[in-house]
Amino acid sequence: MKKFLILVILVLLIGAFGRFCLANKPENLPLPEKPGIYEVSGRPELKLRVFVHPEKPQKPGKPTTATPPYTCNEDDPNSSLLVNSAGWKLPSSWTYKINYLSVPSTVGKDNIDKIVSNAFNAWLEAISNKVNVSNGGSTNISQAKLDNQNIISWGSAPAGALAISYVWYNKNGYAVEIDTIMNKKYSWYWSDNINCAYQNVYDTQDILTHEFGHSFGLDDMYADSYKDHTMYGYGDKGEVKKDTLTDGDKTSVQSLYY
Repeated sequence: MKKFLILVILVLLIGAFGRFCLANKPENLPLPEKPGIYEVSGRPELKLRVFVHPEKPQKPGKPTTATPPYTCNEDDPNSSLLVNSAGWKLPSSWTYKINYLSVPSTVGKDNIDKIVSNAFNAWLEAISNKVNVSNGGSTNISQAKLDNQNIISWGSAPAGALAISYVWYNKNGYAVEIDTIMNKKYSWYWSDNINCAYQNVYDTQDILTHEFGHSFGLDDMYADSYKDHTMYGYGDKGEVKKDTLTDGDKTSVQSLYY
């Protein structure tokens, strides 16, 4: 009987230890939700950079419940100010996956492939397509984790954040995994026109183009002098100007892929 009890205790201890190890694997640890650079537990060759894209402070108002007004002839101003590098670039080949089930109905899961492609192409054209970016299909994952998948999804994000990007990169200056999470709590639409926007809501391509700028290796710029840049740190309603890059955005990303 005594031996049996000892055996049961050993089995329980081994099981508890196994669960502890599984929970503390790098891919299972909870990720930070504040912007910054973090060490990666168990992966000393990697670092994690977290980007939180805050909404521009808005005046109080009622949330949009019906189709918002659509306004054309939106300005698409230019600027030649350079954007800071974040410390990495994409390798020569990059594959992403989309959580189609998470796409808001006001955006349309039938539109998301084109939206994502448009957002990537803005940067690819600037670097003369020196990176081969491809769609690897669908995923059911909606939260960031280190799991060898580069996901694009709507999911949970910190209050006040339109989107959050997690970039794992190595000591050689290359991104190894990137997860981009759009905040599902906001009203999202999409305008298939770089000079027209739905008012009082956020444009999906506008914000995704900004987020992909981080993927290609650029930092956020918060000074007012950068308000016309795709890499301006704040996102705004009724805005599509981030769909297209300023000369400063282009020159800065080109310097990483010369």
